[in-house]
Amino acid sequence: MGKDELLAELGEAALTMIQGSLSEVTRQCGDPSCACAWDPQRRHGPHLYLKFSAEGKAHSVYVPPDHAPALRDLHQAWVRFQQIGTELASANRERFLRSLDRDKQRAKARRAKARAKSTR
Repeated sequence: MGKDELLAELGEAALTMIQGSLSEVTRQCGDPSCACAWDPQRRHGPHLYLKFSAEGKAHSVYVPPDHAPALRDLHQAWVRFQQIGTELASANRERFLRSLDRDKQRAKARRAKARAKSTR
């Protein structure tokens, strides 16, 4: 995929993405008569949580089951945004390194030319 296509996809992802991580948690309810109190296989859940940091504080937000599919799509946009950003940054790094190498080769050629001139 070319740079223009990646940038277009990056823009699309940015419109809907939600940053953070998703985790599913099973819980023991606290009722000593509930089966979850003595059988870990019968714990409640899994419950979906969105975890993120904002203004230096960690947040964990419960996501009701009817919102889970939409959140998963929005989070997938974030994951894709990161993948595209990494791909673009890698290509930028490679171009930069090639530029450094060309400059290094030119400087080496100039030094060799100057040495050859001085030995004449």
